[in-house]
Amino acid sequence: MNIGRPCPGKRRPPVEARAFNPSDTASYRFLVSDTAPTITPADPSPGFGDTTTLTLRPDAALQSRSPVVSYSVHTIGGPDGDKTFDVAAAADGTATAELTIDGINGERVDVTSKSANGWLSDPAFWGIDYDTTPTVASAVYPENGSGGGAGVPGTFTFTPKVQGVASYTYSFDTEPEVTVAAGAAGTADIDWTPPSDGSYGLQVYATTRSGIQLATYYYSFTVD
Repeated sequence: MNIGRPCPGKRRPPVEARAFNPSDTASYRFLVSDTAPTITPADPSPGFGDTTTLTLRPDAALQSRSPVVSYSVHTIGGPDGDKTFDVAAAADGTATAELTIDGINGERVDVTSKSANGWLSDPAFWGIDYDTTPTVASAVYPENGSGGGAGVPGTFTFTPKVQGVASYTYSFDTEPEVTVAAGAAGTADIDWTPPSDGSYGLQVYATTRSGIQLATYYYSFTVD
């Protein structure tokens, strides 16, 4: 007996040669239809402080498969931070939501629908931009111009671009802030005397009667 040797007359099977070459990659792409609802504001261009009604309508294909029962409305840019609230849908899947536009630079809304079977739609988006900075004017010290002189007083007039302004808060360069009440028309006049010549900057913002601090305006000028 030959231990450890192959039996006479028998051959071992050949080892299969493998190159391990990968095949080309196959890919398959497909698109899923957008399921976002539509948002239609009653006023297409509301201003700061306005209340507008948003009409929400479901995607027709989504509604046909499983009726929309509610919407989640997420607001972005308001003075109290982002907020989310839900509104119930009618039998046809539509709903309305009232929104007060009070972001200092504008407002953004995104909306998703929820179907009876629990499906959540893609988000729909709507937004509006506007300017809440005050207008600043001075005859003696015009904006981006020069005039007056050291020790020469000048009057600066603040005029609002929005309704409901109660006061203005302003400062010249590094001087402390000063707050003045707005008049009946929402305007205010302040007098200021430069201590020396050179370039100056005036920063001013309005505050509404409801306490919302609006956007700041930066006014530059040169004292001769």
